[in-house]
Amino acid sequence: MGTWRSRFESLVVTAVRRHLEVDLVTDLEAVDATDVRAVTRLYQVLDRRPVYSAGLDHVVQTVDQHYAARASPKPLTRRLLASLLHETGGHFEELGRAQEAAQCRRIAAELAPGGPDRTILYLVSAISSQQQLYVLGSLTVDAVLRALLHEVGRSGRRIRRARILGVVAYAAHSTGNVERLRGAVEALSVAADTPGYRALVTYYRSRLLIAGSRIEEGLAAEREFTRAAAGIGPKDHAHQLVAHLLESTASRSGAMARASEAALRGDHVGASGWYGQSAEELPASPLRSAMRLFAEAARVNGGLLPSATALRESLARLCADDLFAARTVTDVELLLTALLMRAVDLHEAGHEAEIVAELADFLGEFRGGTAVGRPQDSGAYDTDARADMTLVDFLARTTAPVTPAEIVQGLPGRHVVWVNVTGAQVGEHYLTVVTLRPSHPVPLVRRTHVSAADGKALAQCVGEDSEDAPAEAVRRVSGLFFADVDPDATGARILVVPDSVTWAMPWNELAPPGAAELTISMSAGAALRTRPAPAVVVPRVIGIFDEVELEGSRLEARALEQLAAQGHIRFTRVHSLAELHGALEAAPYDILTVSVHGTQSDGFEYRMLLPDGPSSPAALLRLGLPRVVVLGCCWSAKSTERADTTAAALSCLVAGASQVVGGLWAIDDELAGRLLADTYDRHLRRGVPLPQALRQAHLALPPDLRPGAAGLAFIGRG
Repeated sequence: MGTWRSRFESLVVTAVRRHLEVDLVTDLEAVDATDVRAVTRLYQVLDRRPVYSAGLDHVVQTVDQHYAARASPKPLTRRLLASLLHETGGHFEELGRAQEAAQCRRIAAELAPGGPDRTILYLVSAISSQQQLYVLGSLTVDAVLRALLHEVGRSGRRIRRARILGVVAYAAHSTGNVERLRGAVEALSVAADTPGYRALVTYYRSRLLIAGSRIEEGLAAEREFTRAAAGIGPKDHAHQLVAHLLESTASRSGAMARASEAALRGDHVGASGWYGQSAEELPASPLRSAMRLFAEAARVNGGLLPSATALRESLARLCADDLFAARTVTDVELLLTALLMRAVDLHEAGHEAEIVAELADFLGEFRGGTAVGRPQDSGAYDTDARADMTLVDFLARTTAPVTPAEIVQGLPGRHVVWVNVTGAQVGEHYLTVVTLRPSHPVPLVRRTHVSAADGKALAQCVGEDSEDAPAEAVRRVSGLFFADVDPDATGARILVVPDSVTWAMPWNELAPPGAAELTISMSAGAALRTRPAPAVVVPRVIGIFDEVELEGSRLEARALEQLAAQGHIRFTRVHSLAELHGALEAAPYDILTVSVHGTQSDGFEYRMLLPDGPSSPAALLRLGLPRVVVLGCCWSAKSTERADTTAAALSCLVAGASQVVGGLWAIDDELAGRLLADTYDRHLRRGVPLPQALRQAHLALPPDLRPGAAGLAFIGRG
């Protein structure tokens, strides 16, 4: 009976595919797979809470720009876009923007006629259970699952919601997509109309509980599923799905199942071995990377990394299996932070300090440093959507840790300071600062318990609030960060690698008074890969300005015009992104300045409000950027809130810039213009290196204005 049913269902699936001209996810060519993954990136805009209108506009504009120009996107892409736009239209309605909502639904209907039922049949066929979805890019599968969850919510009576949601839950579970699995379980708990589907809800809830470290509750739910599944007969529509899960639960035969079982027992040695075997059995994929990560996490949890050598071997294994590819599957930063804390523990017990610096910098590589200084495929930047997707690929590239000796040799004369805030438990935080001094490859490691007074001072010195921070708070934080910078090192050049908590801080205010320059970077490795900006006798400067609304933009433009009139620079002004693109293609430039409004939105929906319309950071990836870029835009250098999005400043560094000046928060435009005008005078007329010129210009401001100006930071290689 089972064989006959399987053959019949296979015939039905084949017929549906032929009728609908279905693309299988596994059959997508490289370009089309990139399109599908780009759709997932657009979906992520809708995951933000609250959803801002700027983000919704970004979705529609990107679809119009990227897909309207293509004669015939793949049917799978069209279906996904239609679902995305329909969901976007719903958000527009919530914001009271009926006209935009209607536009979304009109475009969606043109892309994929036939309504949600037809789309559901198409998408279910595209991810047939016969495919090994776990070998695919997780973003590709996620796009299909996200669309299915949305379409089921508005489907007609002919669609068996429980059956579809069971398919989605299975696909999400087999690809390690916890977020989609959670959505499928919530929907299935409402739609379940047989004992079998209710049993599936129990099983997948057990997986979610275990994934959330609620082990005992998860095991209890699993036992409840086992009891319920024993009574599910063949007439139940969920019989086959339940039987498959019951068999896998009972056998525990696979390496992945054995690894989970060992982890639940607290057998970290066994879990590490079985997760490692799971990685070896899988082809190169994000799931393979995640299995390797889980294996190393088991070693950390079990105290199986007793030395610096063991930590380096752990890092080598992670790099060999493309650790950063797992960023779309699980929390990579959590493991790297645990490795860093293990290294600090070992150092405090008498082991070497070098491994602490290596791991601190590797964390910076994960946060975006690995995207800097890599060869680019220029063909990937034809639109914002494709460029943004390519940036995710850069973020996921594997990189090797750099040693303190390599940093001292490659960045001579600099203090390098890594800053990380970690929480051991609720209400308990530690500040770990690693300082590498010039000409001395042994770093100093200082881990400090964050007291109530320290925590208050740190909070006062974050972001725009730092403009009103008391002087005592600034002094306290400066002491915490720079305690190991030689106080007698007048003229010190300092490179700071902050974590995401400390990125947006007033670094020029916090720096020791005698410091000649203060730069920040995602990682020292990124700085090492970045070529220095060459000195030019008469630099060529190109700029785009908003002189209508921004007084600071007018100040900056006048300063550059005056320098051009004096013969210190050759200056070109443009008024649109297209004009800027053409100018950069026609001739080489040394400095680009963009002085316009920037929006507060995070990551790829951040918009620079150029005179000819808004533009995303991804647009910068399509430009032949000079070595120096000045972004006089609010929030252009902010640290992003998600591991798979980036700020405009990072986009510039990925596109080839070596030095970027950007706004960490909403800096006053007139003050920014004043600061940049003085910086240009020192750099372009007097020949002071740019990072030192910015530092000098900051210190030359009246003391009461300096906190407000500290939102402009120098990023990259000094």
